[in-house]
Amino acid sequence: MTDTVDVTVLPAGTPVLLVGTRLPDADPAVYSARIAYSLHLALATPDGAIIRLNDDRGVLFPRAVPTEHTDIYRVRTLTDPWVFVVPDGYMVVASPASPDGSPEPSASSSVLLFHTTDLIIFEEVGLFQVATGGGVRRPRGVYDLMRGELVLWWTDDEDQPWSSSAAEPRGPWSPAVPAEPVVPVPPIPDGGPGHHQTCALPIDEADAARLRRRFGRIRNVAVELPVLDATSGDAACELPWAKLTYDDGSTARRPVDWDPDSLAQVGWDKPGEYVVTGRVRQRVYPFPFVIDRADPTVLAYQGRYLFIATDDPDGNCVDPRRLLLRVADSIAELATAPDHAILEVGTTDIAGCFWAPELHLIRGRLHCFFAPSIGAADWKRVRCHVMRLRDGGDPTVAADWEPPRPVLQMDGSPLQRDPEHPGLSLDMTYLEDAGRSYVLWSQRYITDRIGDAELWIATIDPADPWRLTSDPVRVVTAEYGWDHEVAEGPFALRHGDRLVVTYSGSAVGPTYAAGAIEARSGADLLDPNAWTKAPAPVLGTGSNFSYWGPGHNTFSHDEDGLELVVFHAHPTITTRGRSTALRRIHWAADGHLVLDQRPDEEVAPHLRRVRTVVRVAVSKTE
Repeated sequence: MTDTVDVTVLPAGTPVLLVGTRLPDADPAVYSARIAYSLHLALATPDGAIIRLNDDRGVLFPRAVPTEHTDIYRVRTLTDPWVFVVPDGYMVVASPASPDGSPEPSASSSVLLFHTTDLIIFEEVGLFQVATGGGVRRPRGVYDLMRGELVLWWTDDEDQPWSSSAAEPRGPWSPAVPAEPVVPVPPIPDGGPGHHQTCALPIDEADAARLRRRFGRIRNVAVELPVLDATSGDAACELPWAKLTYDDGSTARRPVDWDPDSLAQVGWDKPGEYVVTGRVRQRVYPFPFVIDRADPTVLAYQGRYLFIATDDPDGNCVDPRRLLLRVADSIAELATAPDHAILEVGTTDIAGCFWAPELHLIRGRLHCFFAPSIGAADWKRVRCHVMRLRDGGDPTVAADWEPPRPVLQMDGSPLQRDPEHPGLSLDMTYLEDAGRSYVLWSQRYITDRIGDAELWIATIDPADPWRLTSDPVRVVTAEYGWDHEVAEGPFALRHGDRLVVTYSGSAVGPTYAAGAIEARSGADLLDPNAWTKAPAPVLGTGSNFSYWGPGHNTFSHDEDGLELVVFHAHPTITTRGRSTALRRIHWAADGHLVLDQRPDEEVAPHLRRVRTVVRVAVSKTE
């Protein structure tokens, strides 16, 4: 019998994908076990260099395990990941592990399987039992072209080799049999301090390039300015913006601050060519921008800028007695603008907190969503509220705001999972899409135990934003090691026909990070299936982004109309209070959102000085 198979021969010096995990740091606030035991990727080059991808952070986390308690999940991690090629992409096999990285007792005879077409977006196929006992350690896999099936090998707790196979990842898997691996294992280079490499897979250059674009640093490599053509006698023209090109193929536009002396030499009424020089405008905001202010929002309003945030003096965000707002003529001036108290304790039984205030324009009226504690200064008593500015009111004047009202469900009951699971609600945000108005918020129940914080969505009537017009629908569960019991702080950003909602997870400290879910504009946003969740954080602490615990962000625009991310972070790992930070955002060539681009990556220092030519032609009337 003759069989024919397709074979791909990779050239010498082809990139090698290194697969493994990191080792937890001694200080869990730096890099805890529940995030260290996730899939980490790197690329090895022929000269021996190792390029750590995604800033040496995990790119794939297994889903958490439901417990016997409602909405309480146990973190699952993974160890000994192995990547192998299948006809439609790649498979990842790994051992399921407990939060501390030790073997998971309830799944000791099983493996975790994931599928990916591009090594960027992963689908968790599931947990599959492949042995009847004895443990499954160091799983390995291959796709057998001749038999058209997946083959797994592993060793048991006694270090004895076993194997099983299946035609499809979901099985059924054949009974395990003693078997040595028949596929040679490529040499695996030492992972270096703090790393545990478990797999080395040669991949083609196209896949390697895609991984570098998606998980590498995106840097500015060129700046271009077009020639400006003008006609003598016309008024002076506005000079063009610079076009910035990046090494992943993406582009951006930035204004230029032109040198006054150079610009003065242009003879707008005299034909000729004139060289004009300048510098790409790059507003850089210091960090901390505002000390001890968390969950910040910046909003352009009637020609000025408003700033509002959670007051977090030395990390105490429960006792503050006022809701504070700033106003300034520019974003930079908000850093030192005076605070205006627009609400104080005692109003409508408010006792403290004033958490996560957000400013939104709804039908032209300014609204403030926030979560105060009711009846006592206790974080377990916070509830979503909204207050509206009176027509023609001054947002800095407390009397110009209508009394705050609690946001309630359609039947007038509090925001809660159900009457048996009362609790708190917070971090409400507002968005509009396809003619419908929505609110998203975080809530968790508090009974004899505390449930995980989750994100919910519902519709509202813009005229009465304090009352839902649909049943709440859960869209995010804190199901990974990185968000760990907490999903909060949602905020929506529109990009073309996409709606990207960022949210934050993990404890409110150095491990805090931001993730994202995404839906198409026009979709039914009340359908959980309309949303796709990113498998790993989109913003977190790393070697290239040393803000500790960045998260709870909102989005805004600067004076040039460029998109900004406004978030909080800790200036140091030991700082208690959270402080406000601002950065411009970037959209990569493949469409993913970049929130941690450094100023030298946004505009390369050697490309910041620019020049263009103004050509003034003879007027036809001359």
